[in-house]
Amino acid sequence: MQELIKNIELSKSIDFNSLVSPKEGQIETVTLAQKKGVGVTLLAFGKGEGVGPHAAKGDALIYIHEGVATVKIGEEIMEATKGQMVVMPANIPHQVTAKEDMSFLLVVVKED
Repeated sequence: MQELIKNIELSKSIDFNSLVSPKEGQIETVTLAQKKGVGVTLLAFGKGEGVGPHAAKGDALIYIHEGVATVKIGEEIMEATKGQMVVMPANIPHQVTAKEDMSFLLVVVKED
């Protein structure tokens, strides 16, 4: 059988923080799925760390698990905090920066 979700125990309750946790001056990632139309990644950024600006070929949804992110989409800048989600539309430059230590789930959905 093909493994669709990897790098995590299946059929178990797993603590998010056991997979990624913010560390000063670092970005930590664990890819859970990377297929033709979808990518699922857990990330943790130390304060001040980030990615971007870049544009993705698909819509990118982030769900903030802990901390605060500064998110820039095009020219719009916003904050996202624990429990909030932001969708960054395909083909529009965006960037995510940790205003404080943070961890989040990233789901990218694109055409096949």
